[in-house]
Amino acid sequence: MSLVERVVQRVTRDYFRWQYQKVARQVLDTRPVERGDLPFTLLSMVHQRDVHSYLVAVKSFIHFLNPSRIVVVCDPSIDENDRAILKHHLPHVELREAAEFTHPDIPRGGTWERLFAISGYALDSYVIQLDADTLTIQPIPEVLHAIQTGAGFVLGEIPDTPIRPLDAVREHALPKVKPGAHVQTLSEAEMANVGLPSDARYVRGCSGFTGFPPSATMRDKLLDFSRRMTAKLGEDWKRWGTEQVTSNYLVANAFATTSLPFPKYGTPDCATAETAFFHFIGPMRFINNKYKSTSREAIHLISSAPA
Repeated sequence: MSLVERVVQRVTRDYFRWQYQKVARQVLDTRPVERGDLPFTLLSMVHQRDVHSYLVAVKSFIHFLNPSRIVVVCDPSIDENDRAILKHHLPHVELREAAEFTHPDIPRGGTWERLFAISGYALDSYVIQLDADTLTIQPIPEVLHAIQTGAGFVLGEIPDTPIRPLDAVREHALPKVKPGAHVQTLSEAEMANVGLPSDARYVRGCSGFTGFPPSATMRDKLLDFSRRMTAKLGEDWKRWGTEQVTSNYLVANAFATTSLPFPKYGTPDCATAETAFFHFIGPMRFINNKYKSTSREAIHLISSAPA
């Protein structure tokens, strides 16, 4: 890419971000939410730059499925003003520090604190991880069914995202292993060789929206998986993306896990009129006005809800 092309790309991204932020701030004019009665914990890790985005994400989700418990793992960037905003709009939110959720056998950063927190809350609760760059605009009965039946779910990246045995995962990943390969690919090529249970499985999902059934063993499995992958990959296991690998492994081996139907749940580039849940991952966030327009739709939905 030439210098001119990079400049144009940057200016375009900044313009669409600015347009989006004007709309996202409108969530501050919506009413605080009341505690729900559905038996699950909704957990997110939030950075200061994403406070408005998170409020749109969580309020649009709660419009359809309102949990009895909301937890925010606060990135160190979150200040007292951010906390006041979160407490105003989510009066029953539990604000926790990222530093509370560290362990010598897992990496620091890269949202690992979020996953470690989930493994604690899952001791006595169904837990849904919700990213701040998601939007819910239509009913999501598949998620409600998962909660009611105690089954895991994962956000897939293709229709019928498969949950595979580790040998099949390795076979699928090996052709992609080359210098500079993403750590997710390296991990998928090696996890069959680290001594995990012979019946273990894996799914190439997205950790941004994942449902974890209650589990007394999730934290132990998380730590065991990280130790084994560290022994195999060394410093590579500290790279960005290993938390998602671990989340995918844990949910694939949870009770009755299924991949959510795609593109009813998916990225904006594949959306249809039936898409109910959007995940605006980084490369798709500020390339056009889709994030802005879908956020405006979500805020209208939130605002029109009966008091």
